[in-house]
Amino acid sequence: MKDTGERHIIHQQFANKSELYLHLMHIATYEYAKKLVKDKKVLDYGCGSGYGSHMLSLTAASVTGVDISKEAVDFANNEYKAPNLNFKTIAELGNEKFDVITSFQVIEHVPDDKKYTSALKQLLNPGGILIISTPDKKYRLFNYIQQPWNIFHLKEYTPESLEKLLKKYFKQVEILKIGSDSDLILEEIKRTKKQRIAVLPSTLSIYPYSLRVFLLNVQKKIFELLRKIRTGNKNPLRSEDNTSADFASQYSYEDIVFKKEMQYSTDLLAICKNEE
Repeated sequence: MKDTGERHIIHQQFANKSELYLHLMHIATYEYAKKLVKDKKVLDYGCGSGYGSHMLSLTAASVTGVDISKEAVDFANNEYKAPNLNFKTIAELGNEKFDVITSFQVIEHVPDDKKYTSALKQLLNPGGILIISTPDKKYRLFNYIQQPWNIFHLKEYTPESLEKLLKKYFKQVEILKIGSDSDLILEEIKRTKKQRIAVLPSTLSIYPYSLRVFLLNVQKKIFELLRKIRTGNKNPLRSEDNTSADFASQYSYEDIVFKKEMQYSTDLLAICKNEE
């Protein structure tokens, strides 16, 4: 499966702390969810490469991982196997009901977030739980004037806007921030701040989607050309903080924390209870 960066694929090579942070953040989110799925029937909606569904299967009664991509589902079926785990496309998902639904780093990709939320609620048993994660717009975009600089993202959310959306469908909604109290997060914070400034001319809120994508792709090619000229034969992906071959061993997913408020955070985690 081609690694576009949008479907996380497990590997152990990281060019810098920003890459490592994002990897550990993905792992930690599923580790957090594992505590809520014990002995439950679980749907992992937008399972991607399948690693997270497999993690949930270690404590859940059963896990169904679904994705819009047949390629992703085939990859997951080949890579991750367990007697209580299966993968299928979203199109193959029927009207089954689940005790817990996880949907991590998905909502920012959907064209209709209201339809998406409503559909997930319909798949929940009474008393069931929906857990959603998504990037925090506050640390990535200039409010009101900027669209997402990730070409795969259609919309990004603040804690307030995510809660407002979810409360239209769920009475009980808790929004947590995902981040770290260690220095691990600082390079990712620095990266996103630089990124939003650099691409602002290509991501103004007045642009239609097609124009935004076109301008971002042009700008990316220009940046890549300038980087090649500047670095010559050096590896442009190499970071100064990768001078030690084992710098990644200094951190683990336990360095990622989930709190209502914290000094440094990058993403959001919403926990919704279906009271119907």
